[in-house]
Order: sequence, then structure tokens, then C-alpha cells
Amino acid sequence: MAALPTLIILAGFTAILLSIAYLAGRQTPGQQTAEDYVVGGRKIGTVVLLLSMGATYFSTWTLLGSFGAYFREGIWFAGFAVWTIFHGLFVWMFGTRIWLIGKRYGFLTPGQMVEHYYQSRRLRVLVALVGITSLVPVMLIQVSGGARALETLTDGAVPYALGVTLATLMVGAIVLWAGFRGTAWSDLFLGVFFAAIMIFTALYVLNLVDGLALFASVSEINPALVTNPGKPGSMLELWLGLGFGAWVLPHMWQKFYSAKSADTLGKVAVATPFWNSWMMAIIPLIIGLAAVIPGVAPEVTRETSDTILPQIFAAHAPILAAFVVAGILAAAISTINSQLLSSASLVAEDIWGTLRGSPLSDGESTRVTRIVVAGLTILVFVLALTPGGAGHLVPIASLGFGLGLQLVPSALGMLYFRSITEAGAFAGLIAGVATLVLVKLGGVSIGLGGGTSGLLVNIAVTYGVSRVTTPISAASIAAYHDLFAHYMGAGVAKKSGTDEMPAETPKAV
Repeated sequence: MAALPTLIILAGFTAILLSIAYLAGRQTPGQQTAEDYVVGGRKIGTVVLLLSMGATYFSTWTLLGSFGAYFREGIWFAGFAVWTIFHGLFVWMFGTRIWLIGKRYGFLTPGQMVEHYYQSRRLRVLVALVGITSLVPVMLIQVSGGARALETLTDGAVPYALGVTLATLMVGAIVLWAGFRGTAWSDLFLGVFFAAIMIFTALYVLNLVDGLALFASVSEINPALVTNPGKPGSMLELWLGLGFGAWVLPHMWQKFYSAKSADTLGKVAVATPFWNSWMMAIIPLIIGLAAVIPGVAPEVTRETSDTILPQIFAAHAPILAAFVVAGILAAAISTINSQLLSSASLVAEDIWGTLRGSPLSDGESTRVTRIVVAGLTILVFVLALTPGGAGHLVPIASLGFGLGLQLVPSALGMLYFRSITEAGAFAGLIAGVATLVLVKLGGVSIGLGGGTSGLLVNIAVTYGVSRVTTPISAASIAAYHDLFAHYMGAGVAKKSGTDEMPAETPKAV
């Protein structure tokens, strides 16, 4: 495929995207406050939040990695979509409580909530470090996946390194310019664009393979791909990482903070499973398995299976390929931009602000966050150019989700289980991360994935240490668990569009 038409279409796509981000960022009168920049002024409505949250998951993991996983592993991989149902439930169970506390006390990061509840700076810093580290692999695959697709579709005229450069520059510009509001509105555009590309591609590929007869064709070519080989450990790892661990990742936590009301989150929770499941499971299943049939993606191999989509269009419809690679970049950018902003705010507020011993002022917080955005953009750029940064997308992403899963016990202590102590949460998080590292990188095996193994050890250590250490203070119990009981019991959260706060607890930042 000629590189020039691709670059012209991508330039137009980029111009539209940057214009949306810039205009959205200007909606805040005057200079943006830290609250405007990091959580959108806590005024994000249902449609924007739903599409922004969905677009965050519609990453290169979906548009490239999942296609490759179906090609390599077969139909059993579709079971991972169960996580979308759990995720919707967890948005309501956990997200509304996070929203309530964030609004009541003016929090911008998960670490602020952690320190306030547990009265622990060390736990705040540890949670921030694990949160940032968990996002780096997921950010990395966005840049590497988009660059790889661009290289494939231009027959190498736009090499991988140049693609990485273009992707990181676009992301950095959006986040630096517009902050959370621009990111959310960009995600809305990107999510709709991405969905249109996915639907079109599925219909196009079904036309190539005579419709749903593709399953019969695949069974003749490789019967193992349409049978369930039984991999409960691998599936459990995906369910836990994507479903139970995803809600606690820093960028999702801050999306909860950004909601206009608890009612907004309730509507998002209901719509999320429908929006996510068919986009992340059914369409990739069709396209990934279709690539097994000779002639659909003529050049595909196991090693290049993460580029199935660009290979299909490069072979059959080069003139449309530029729109497809724009969709891939849309998926990448819509995921990394919110993760980049979240990671930067964690460094600014939870690490820099904590280590210097005093809270950052509003202007300082925004300024430091922007500086860190630039630094993290450079870090992701450098990592994407390393050999490890260009590996298969799903395994790299699973490392990030597994790390995020280790944050769950300490988060549940604040939201539901008042018996979890600071010492228990701290020891459990260290033990969980250490176990994951041993399983993932050290080659130690206990029959389960790294994330699952780490979570089980984490829970056991958290429970054991909490039994013999100092309980959470009565003030924290009152400020959190008693507030939940009052607020949820009073039904305030059910009032559409309300941001009413109980009067018993004084507001403090």
C-alpha cells in the first residue's frame, strides 16, 4: 500500500482529534485548576463517561492483540468476555463509593484516599508506585501496537520507530493541552470511530468467508481452534485481572471521581456490559478465526498474528487500510491518554507531594503533572523501542492487569471491610507483588497465573497481619464506613443528577 494516501488520511484524523481535545480543554473558563485538569471538574455526564470508559478498554489489546489471541488459541478465548459483566457490577458496587469519598474530600488520586483512611504515607506511596507500574505495560502496548500496524499497512515505508514517535507525540499533545476533559471528549470521538471500524471490518470479513460458515471452515482446517481445550487457570487470570482488578487501576479510579453524580455511574454500570462484550469478544472472535482460512490474511503467522487486521486490508482493500490504521491508532490513543494523565497525577500528588512533606498548591499540582506527563511520554517512547516492548500484546498487558489486581485488598478495606488494618494492607500488597514477580519473571509456578497467585497470597497476608495489628481509627471508620451506611441508606445516590452530600462529615482536602 502506498504510504502517501495513508499519511494524508492519518493527518486528517489527527487534526480532528487534536481539535476536539483543544476545544474541550478550553471549556473551563480561565486557567484550569488541578481538579479541572485531573478529574474534569467532577462534571462528566453519562454518555461521555460511558464512551470514555469503554474507549479506555478498546485498546490495541482489543483491535490487535485479541485478534491474534483467537488466531493462536482458538474459540476458548471468548470466555474472557465474562469480565465485562463483572466490571459493570463493580462500577456500581465500588465506583459509587469512590465517587462519594472523592467528592466529599476533594481527592484527585487513589493515594490521597488511601492516606486519609489508613493514616499512612508509606501505604500511599506504595499504592502509587504499584499503580503507575501497572499502567506502564498497558500504555506500552498502545504505542507499539499502533506503530506495528502502521508499518504493516505502509509496507515498511513508515517504519516502526517513526510510528512510535508519531503515536507518542499525539498522546502527549492531547494530555498536555487539555487534561481530563479533553481526554474524555477525545475518547468519545475515538470510541465511536473505533466502533465503526470494528463493525465494518466484521461485516467485510464475513463477506470474504461466506458468512458464519467460517466456523465450519476453521474446524476443517484446525479443529482444535473451535474446541475448548480447558484452560481454567488462564481464564481465571483474565477474569480476575480484567474484571476484579480493572476497577482499581488508577485511571479508572479517577474516572469514578470525575462522574457528575452516583446516578451517572449507575447508568454507566448498566450499559457497560453491553457496550464492552460484543466489541471486545464477538467481533475479534470472527476476525481472528477468519484469518485461519487461507487467503483471508495471506501473510499471517503466529509471530505476526497481532497484525491480522492490517494484513487483511493490505491484501484485499488497500484503499480502506488507512481508515483501519486510524481506527487502530484511535484504540491506542483512547487508552493511553487517560492512563498517562493518571500516572502523572500519581507521581505529582502521591509521590512528589508526599516526599516533600506538604501538599502541592493548585498551580503547582497542575504544573508538576504536566512535567511528569512529558517525562512518562518519553519513558513509554523509549520502552516501545526496546525488543521487549514489541512482544505479543496480550501477555504484556496481562502483566499490568496482574499488578493492578494487587491493589484490590487495600481498596476493599476502605470501601467495605473495616477489619483490614494499615499494616495488613501494606504487608499484603508487598507480598502480592513479590509473588507475581516470582511467578511472572522468576519462573516459579504454583499452578496459577502470576496475578491470581499474587492476589491469593495478598489476601492471606492482609488477613493474617490485620488480625494482630492496630485497627483502623474510629475517625476513619466514621468518615468512610459510617458515611457509606448513611448515604446509601438514605437513598441519596438514587436521586438523578444529585451531588448532595451528608452534612455530618466536614469537608476536608
